[in-house]
Amino acid sequence: MKKFFLIIAVCALVAGQMGRMQAQTTDSIVPVPMGDFEIWNDYPGDTTILMGFLPVPLYGSYTLPEGWHVPTYSVNDTVSYSGFTLPLNFSVPVAKISRDTLTAPQGHSGLVAESFLLEDVLSPIAYSLATSFIDSSLLGEVIPSVIVNAEVDLMRILPLMERASEGGSDLSWLLDMIDTSDLNDYITGGFPLNGFEPKQLRGMFKYVDGNGSGDIDDNATVLALGTYYNQELGKRMLVGAGSKNLFQLFDTVNYEPFYMEYYTLNEYFPAEYAFVEADSMVIIALSSTNGKNRARGSRLYIDSLILVQYDGSCGRVYDVEVDHKNQVMAMVKWHNTVVPDKWMIEYGEAGFVRGRGIRAAVMDSVVYLTNLTPGTTYDFYVRSECGDTATSFWGFLQFTTDTVTPHDQSIDEVYARQVKLSPNPAKGHCTVEFGGVPVSWMTLYSVTGQVEESRKVSGDSITLALPRAGVYVVALQTPQGVVYKKLVNR
Repeated sequence: MKKFFLIIAVCALVAGQMGRMQAQTTDSIVPVPMGDFEIWNDYPGDTTILMGFLPVPLYGSYTLPEGWHVPTYSVNDTVSYSGFTLPLNFSVPVAKISRDTLTAPQGHSGLVAESFLLEDVLSPIAYSLATSFIDSSLLGEVIPSVIVNAEVDLMRILPLMERASEGGSDLSWLLDMIDTSDLNDYITGGFPLNGFEPKQLRGMFKYVDGNGSGDIDDNATVLALGTYYNQELGKRMLVGAGSKNLFQLFDTVNYEPFYMEYYTLNEYFPAEYAFVEADSMVIIALSSTNGKNRARGSRLYIDSLILVQYDGSCGRVYDVEVDHKNQVMAMVKWHNTVVPDKWMIEYGEAGFVRGRGIRAAVMDSVVYLTNLTPGTTYDFYVRSECGDTATSFWGFLQFTTDTVTPHDQSIDEVYARQVKLSPNPAKGHCTVEFGGVPVSWMTLYSVTGQVEESRKVSGDSITLALPRAGVYVVALQTPQGVVYKKLVNR
């Protein structure tokens, strides 16, 4: 009885047997081995359940694309049924996979993974046998089809897949399966990268919601896991990942392109992990990942999977550091191994979700962050960008702004209160009154770090001509340090 219960439980998991792996060449774009789903193999149905001396067919024959496999569950047990003691000896695939030969965008076929009920994959006799000792509520549970190109331990990876179904685009769930464990305990295989550094997984997809309502109430997910075998530690490690929720389109007649970013753990969790290049990749597709609205007959179509390589021509960002900060402002600078077209920065309070922070393109390797909150920890990311597609990996810095401490203030904080900008906001011109502060040099920066003006000063004030509307930073050199003031020009 427990064995059949487990069939239901493990259907939502990643599994499969390792198919033939195809070596890749280092190129800007490389097809995923068997990612075109052109070659399919037929497998006979299992007939090893015996009722008395007669074999009972458990399920019919099935077909899978070469190199791809579905969850299987093996049973070696006996059960009592209608006065018979029945030996159970079988390995049953728990997925509904078919071949799309009518609408595939390229070649002769694409892959279709469909969410199903147990009665959709078992033979009528086997299903009738199961209903006698399985909770009837479980028989009505919709199961997602899962297909993968590696061998996976079903029971150990169950918590991982439950987390992925809750939020496939938030890769924090990856931490559940790494650190102390040997990844071989979870996943074995995948296809070799042979020095290829993946940046994106691309392909074509179509999605049909089984509810047929046109609402976006079910969705599918594609995952990519980068792994590396650490010979010194003697275990395989997860070193990168990407995930993409593929929501239903209102027009589901045609395939649509999709792409998803692949991140090293160093990019996603730079404070915890060093950069490690993956030596193999595992790709996983699930037909449904919405536990509340999972619908029978929801179908994920995918085809033409390719990997896009990280383009090293844009170099790497390194030595990201805070040069100066106070309660509400921070000057951050970094270096790059090449001179890119620009840099993209993103920052927010510590732990913010990437893509939801404050983003800006900057032209210099220094930036002033303004309007910060005193005594707050921030995460800061920066990467170089060259042309339309080449980027570096993200550089990372975490820093904490100064706390407001009225009875223990540094001299630059005291000076900052004495310096006045008038008017602020300005309209083309602004007067900086030093208020008795001994200023020897003034530099005017744009908010992206570009030097707009720099000159030696004397006296009690200077007047600035502002070249355009925007946010500026006035940096005043004093014997005790640099005083920074924010200036807005309208």
